[in-house]
Order: sequence, then C-alpha cells, then structure tokens
Amino acid sequence: MRLITARSLLVILLVLLLSAGALASSGGPPPENSAGESTVISGCNCHGVGAPANGGTSTEVVVSISGVPHSYDVDQAYEFSIKVEHSSNTAGGFMLSSGGSGTFSWADGVDIRPADGSDDPKSATTTTDNISHSDTTDPAEWTFTWTAPSTDSGDISFYLAGNSVDGHGTNDEQDAWNLLSFVINSPPSSSAQSDLSTRFISVGDYESLFVSEPDPAALEHEKQLELAESVFTTGNTLFWSSLCILIVGAVFQREILERKYGEGPEWLAKEIAYPQALRRGVISALFFIIGLNWMADGSAAYLYAPAIFVGFWAAYGVYRTVMAAKAEQTAKDVL
Repeated sequence: MRLITARSLLVILLVLLLSAGALASSGGPPPENSAGESTVISGCNCHGVGAPANGGTSTEVVVSISGVPHSYDVDQAYEFSIKVEHSSNTAGGFMLSSGGSGTFSWADGVDIRPADGSDDPKSATTTTDNISHSDTTDPAEWTFTWTAPSTDSGDISFYLAGNSVDGHGTNDEQDAWNLLSFVINSPPSSSAQSDLSTRFISVGDYESLFVSEPDPAALEHEKQLELAESVFTTGNTLFWSSLCILIVGAVFQREILERKYGEGPEWLAKEIAYPQALRRGVISALFFIIGLNWMADGSAAYLYAPAIFVGFWAAYGVYRTVMAAKAEQTAKDVL
C-alpha cells in the first residue's frame, strides 16, 4: 500500500511539474486589480511603471475601438474592433464592459472569452457579461459583435482597458496599459432621427507610436532578459536530454543482459498484473496527451519532451508487466 501511495504521489508531482509552464500563460485579467478596484474601470495596476502593485496608465498605449454607433436600435447587431498599439510591444490583451447591457458574441477560435467573474463557461462564444482576451494576442486586435438590448435601456456606458505587453511572461515596467470609456445613446425617438454612421474612438498619444527614442537601460534590460531566457532554455533542454539518454541507455543494457543470460522479469500473478498494466497504460496515455498538446501549442522542448518520455516510460512499464505475467513460475514464487 505504501509503495502504491508513493507511486501515486510521484505521478501527481510529475504532472504538476510539467504543467508549470502551461499555467504561466495569460488567460485574461481578474475582475479586480490588486487595489480591490474594478479592472476594466480602474485598470490593471500589476503592469506598467510601478508594477506589480502600483502600475498606472500610459499615454504610450493607444487603445481604440471602431464600429461604435452614436445611438443604438433595439436588437440591432454592431461589429466592434478593438486594437491596442505601442511603439515597441506588439502583443496585448483587453477587457470590455457594457454594464450587462446587450450581448457580446464572437466567432469560434477568436481569442475572446467571458471575463473572470462571469457565470458563463470560458469556452462560450456569447455572453451578457464583461469580455476579455482568452490568450495574449499578437498583434493585439480583436473583432466581435455587440447586440443591443431588446428594449430601450437608456444610454449605455462602456469601459475598455487595453494592456500592451513585451511578451516575456512577467508583469513588469516594460508592459503598459490605458483606459477608454464611451457612451452609446438610447434609441432615437423616430427612425428619421436614426444616425447610421459609426465612430472610431481612441485614447493615447499617436505620436509615440512613430517617434521612439531607444532607452539604453531598456535595451540592456531586453538584452539581459534574452540572455537569461536562452540560458534557462538551453540548460533545461540539456539536462532533460541527458537524463533521458542515461535512462534509455540503462534500459537497453538491462534488456540486452537479460536476453544474453536468459533472464527476465520475475513472475507476477495475473490478478496483480492486470491492474498494474491498466494503471501504467492510463499514465502513459495521459502523458502522451499532455506532451503532444504542448508540442502542438509550440511550448518549449524541455516541457513537452519529458512529458512524452514519461509516456514512453509508462508504456515500457506495461511491456514489463506483460512479460512478468508470461514468465514461468518458479519454486521461489510458489513459496
């Protein structure tokens, strides 16, 4: 029993270890920032100058939205496009709120989801709650539909937070964000007064997108980050590769010696072998799925390669269990 428990704990530990890289990816901002304020209204102060606790807005980030009508008609659908621009950062995210008025919808496969705090599932493609990016997007552009309420709900206020990030996976001063708010007026009293034109609304300093003087400190910071990332990636790749090669070499050596001297796994009763093979088969399939998914998503080799290796190792365990079940019973086994 202790042996089974130890093995179970080892498997859980490996899953958590190999999942660390996947859990670090951005999937949208929280509903409240570190100050306990609404993120979409007050901003995400974990990014930008003063991060990770006191980051503020930056005019270097141009947040814009197009397709916005002056006033809405009930049940009318409008196509909005959000863009977050910065002179050096190209990736980013957003959060948009209509205060629960109307319905947001988007095509399947677009990096948009119901924001944290919504009762809708993250896989939904429509919601009446706030929406945000589902993954850091490069370039930082999103297109979706807002359908007006089915009744006159008065003037509707929208709040938009746009975050531009440097893509290093950490909340630092190289990130920057800005806030935008606007109002869509209630339906006009007559169709003759309806304004069919739409607006392009933005906030930020457009000149900063085209006039950018390199900061020596920022360049050195970028250089050190690239160097650290290269050392980390190379070190992990060499470590896991060496470990896998040593293990594979030891396994081949054992198999060769067993065949040379006519040895093999000790006999194992079938009532023990079947559950053991099943457990190892499940573990093998689990790690194969994890590893192949990470490889398809473009994760680092030092993440998906060990996962796939563990899958092969568990599959080899199934083979050894089958060999043990087929082994001839000896006098020692009977005793």
